[in-house]
Amino acid sequence: MLQALGIWREEVKITKQQFKDAMLSDGILKKGNLELLSYMFFADECEATAPQITNALGYGDKAAPANAALGNLGKRIAKHLALEMPERDKKSPGWWQVIATGEHKPRGFTWRLRRELAEALIELDLLIEPSSFDYPELAPASVSIREGAVTKVQVNAYERNPVARSICIEHYGCSCVVCGFDFEQKYGDIGKGFIHVHHLRELASIGTEYQVDPLKDLRPVCPNCHAMLHRRRPAFSIEELLKQLVADA
Repeated sequence: MLQALGIWREEVKITKQQFKDAMLSDGILKKGNLELLSYMFFADECEATAPQITNALGYGDKAAPANAALGNLGKRIAKHLALEMPERDKKSPGWWQVIATGEHKPRGFTWRLRRELAEALIELDLLIEPSSFDYPELAPASVSIREGAVTKVQVNAYERNPVARSICIEHYGCSCVVCGFDFEQKYGDIGKGFIHVHHLRELASIGTEYQVDPLKDLRPVCPNCHAMLHRRRPAFSIEELLKQLVADA
């Protein structure tokens, strides 16, 4: 199943269902594992370095704790699934590859959470959503700000997560569900795959037991319609904005 150097071949996959089975098995998840996986999930592009992870989880900026946690978790999952990984010149077999892909980047060696694992975490509702991933997106029209100032709107992290976004977009497509605008049709290749993703439920209405469903709770919208949805608090619904669009046509 694996190359001699212990690197996963592109065609070798651990399925979402295999990850789900492993996550639900006794002894797989240890203390801090869900925090680690959640940090990777909500990071930009699901990518993070070991120092970033350990710093976020309160272990300083050393790589060792993240390396050990990721490797040990990968090893437990591989053992549960009866996967084998060959030795690499007496070095570690690289069990982290069960959890993530990796490559050297300017900021250091960077891990990217495997999509199948990310989807399993979503469906099992195991993710711990960090509040620190709220980000500036839209300035409400009701707020008066000086030139150059930044106004922050709290947006659920699922809206910008690449896995949740991709599940939503694969189902609904890249055209705006309100006005039908398609960036690829208008701008060609540079617009391919570009679209905003809107969360249908206000953050204030989401309790601690709420499970986000990318198909039920997210919709692709163009930036203009996304801005219009947030022109009031609470935000307009898709249906309300569609009626407004028809009324002004």
